[in-house]
Order: sequence, then C-alpha cells, then structure tokens
Amino acid sequence: MLGFLFIYWIWKAFANLALQYNKNKWTYFIIGIVAYYGSTMISGFTAGLLMVLVSGAVGVTEDSFNNAAWNILFVLCGILGCYGTYKLLERKAIKEWALSKKEGIESIGMTDEN
Repeated sequence: MLGFLFIYWIWKAFANLALQYNKNKWTYFIIGIVAYYGSTMISGFTAGLLMVLVSGAVGVTEDSFNNAAWNILFVLCGILGCYGTYKLLERKAIKEWALSKKEGIESIGMTDEN
C-alpha cells in the first residue's frame, strides 16, 4: 500500500514540474518511476555485492536481507535517486525556459543594452 502512495507522490511532483515548464507530463512521470525503482534496484545490488565481498558468497543467504532495516534503506535510496532526478530535470527545464525567452524572434537584431 505504501508503494501506491510513492507512485502517486512521484506522479504528482513530476507532472507538476512538466506542466510548469510545458513538457509532457507522462514522459516526466515515467522518468520519475524509472528513477525510483532503478535507484532501489541499484542500491540492492550494491548492498548484495558488498555483503558478498565482506562475508563471502557462502555467508550470504536470503535471510541476510529479510528484515525491515534493509527495506527502509532501499526505499530511502530510491527516494534519494528520484529526488536527484527531479532536481536534474528541474534545472534542465529552467535553463531551457531561460534560453527560449532569450532567443525568441523578438530578440533578433536587438543588443543586450536594450
């Protein structure tokens, strides 16, 4: 159930960002979902790899990752990755918006002093 709330929050944040800068909201939503689940999977893979390096392949079992602390850590890594992607898209959209305002048809032949 908590996963549905995360998906809603991701959709809401990325859709608002897309609408604010006249972008496609579904593309931004898909980017947000991929960022969240991708970050979660990468953090899980990294934790598993570190566990193998520390205790060896024989010492790592399914029960090694079967507790709430690991799940919370992976969710937090997913949120952090999603937030980073949001900020990256926001910075990119701001730059594109400023560039479009600067290089419009109205600015042809004008100098910076005007």
